[in-house]
Amino acid sequence: MTHSAYYSPNQRRYQRGVSLIELMVGMVLGLIVVGAAGSIFLSNKQTYNATETLGRIQENGRIAFELMARDIREAGSTACGNNIPIANVLNTPGDTFNWGDGLRGYEGNMAAALAPFGTGAGQRVNGTQAIELRSSASGGVTVTKHVPSSAVVHVNTANHGFEPGDVLIICDYSQATIFEMTPGGAVLHIGHNTGNSGEPSGGNSCKALSFPVDPDCKDKPKDGKQYDDNAVVAKLHAAIWYIGNNSRGGRSLYRRVAGRDAEEITEGVQNMTLTYLEPGNDYRTASSISLWSDVAAVRVGLNLQAVEGALRSREITGVDGDALNRQLAHVVTLRGRNP
Repeated sequence: MTHSAYYSPNQRRYQRGVSLIELMVGMVLGLIVVGAAGSIFLSNKQTYNATETLGRIQENGRIAFELMARDIREAGSTACGNNIPIANVLNTPGDTFNWGDGLRGYEGNMAAALAPFGTGAGQRVNGTQAIELRSSASGGVTVTKHVPSSAVVHVNTANHGFEPGDVLIICDYSQATIFEMTPGGAVLHIGHNTGNSGEPSGGNSCKALSFPVDPDCKDKPKDGKQYDDNAVVAKLHAAIWYIGNNSRGGRSLYRRVAGRDAEEITEGVQNMTLTYLEPGNDYRTASSISLWSDVAAVRVGLNLQAVEGALRSREITGVDGDALNRQLAHVVTLRGRNP
């Protein structure tokens, strides 16, 4: 017998494979390791999503407060300063073009012309508050000459961007007047003649721009106030902030400027609480304000709800299964009305 043909019993013992029990134990240990790794991965993913969602909520709140604060600070202000008399010679100023001390709040059951209640995209959600703000817009032009008898204001540039039918505000150190622009005969001319234009403001009831407005002006035309050289003419800025329905089936914070479509500012804003500070009082609701001209500050509270992605409707949920919500608040003082 050769050496290669020799067989040893020990050789068979060393060539034995893995038993079924050993295989099952190994598989169980492997499953435990994979399960632990998967659990850690899912936990980290949930933590990341929650952190990202909270960051999105904070960012949405920051954007909302920053943009709202710009309009609120300027409420009631003109290019010539605050707290000057305001004449309004429009035929039908309504709520939209009525100065109203530059500020007005709406409770959830109060209708607003610029933001009607409805269920369509961009329409105001019933039961939610709103705030309407008016001021002179930036980018005004300078008066070089005013001829009251001709109802024409000469300005320093032809690139003013105004068109007949626009509602404008003119002011100097003594007063301001809200009127509708009429054709002035030249590109450097801004007219303020009488007539019904068919625009929402209804044209001007009086060409005289004096304060107070003469009730007999329509029947007995007068020349009225002559604005000084270097007076300023600008568009009347009227904007409303409210909670509206967005096109994705949720709610968003909206802003609408008179003469334009509503703009969606930030998504996920479910509600807005507005209170107003009058000297000598604590913050009060809109229905409790006696004089809007006395309001010195506005406290804005927003209820923000997490939404995953700007165009997706699936909500990020918290440990209780509900969407993550945060209540944020910010106080804005009106320029020139500090208590």
